[in-house]
Amino acid sequence: MKPELFTYLDYRHYLKDLFEALKKGDEGLSYRMFAKMAGSSSPNFLQLIIQRKLNIGQSHIRALAESIVLSKKEEGFLETIVAFDHAKTHEEKNKYYRRMLLTREYSSIRQLQKEQYSYFSKWYLPVIRELVVASDFTGNMTALGDRIVPPVSASKVKKGIALLESLGLIQKDPDRYILSNAVLSTPSEVISLAVTHYHKDVIALAAEAIEKFPAQDRDIRAVTLGVDADGFLEVKQRLERFWKELLEFADTQKTPTRVVQVNMQLFPLTKDKEFKA
Repeated sequence: MKPELFTYLDYRHYLKDLFEALKKGDEGLSYRMFAKMAGSSSPNFLQLIIQRKLNIGQSHIRALAESIVLSKKEEGFLETIVAFDHAKTHEEKNKYYRRMLLTREYSSIRQLQKEQYSYFSKWYLPVIRELVVASDFTGNMTALGDRIVPPVSASKVKKGIALLESLGLIQKDPDRYILSNAVLSTPSEVISLAVTHYHKDVIALAAEAIEKFPAQDRDIRAVTLGVDADGFLEVKQRLERFWKELLEFADTQKTPTRVVQVNMQLFPLTKDKEFKA
């Protein structure tokens, strides 16, 4: 019995599981025979793909789809997860992941993953989470949305609150919302994709803040440093300590009156053969 294709995000895992499933039904199946099914003359075709030393091509997808009798929808989904894996940029990966979410079978199987992706990929959801648990929240979605900069519509606020509840990130206790300590867990490919999207959005918001807010309402600085490999690691460790201290400080704020965003970016401005960031 073939594995359920629509449960996979990584086509390499799918091909590995497919081979093992087919071999259970035919003990004589070899790697060479599987390669021929995919239209390849290389006997170690599958091993190289699993080891990420080779990418499957379009002709292989068509040949394999015919050999194992995939439906048109299944073949199209296989093409999409292959394209997702091979994508070089965040924009490409995002495009193919959204295409996966539009596939009804995948979306229904991975509903929680879809919701988690939505949380990470919308910059205003963490803001809504902070505002909705504030003591002055009366349930007015429009008023809450208007407090956010830039403003968010009441419909997005309502959907955001419902999403936060479904993920267990907020809960009613009993007449007001409170924060919970739920941890989101989803495949690392999706987390990195959505978090990249989130960081790009909040960095863009930081750029807009230079013009939008007076100096007394913001603190935006930049410094260019010259460091060696050990110095680079030391900077990262100092930033980690600062983040920890900042989060501990935030826990002492019992009656916050505003939500702020703190961004810090550390990245190379020169190439260096000695170390990689």
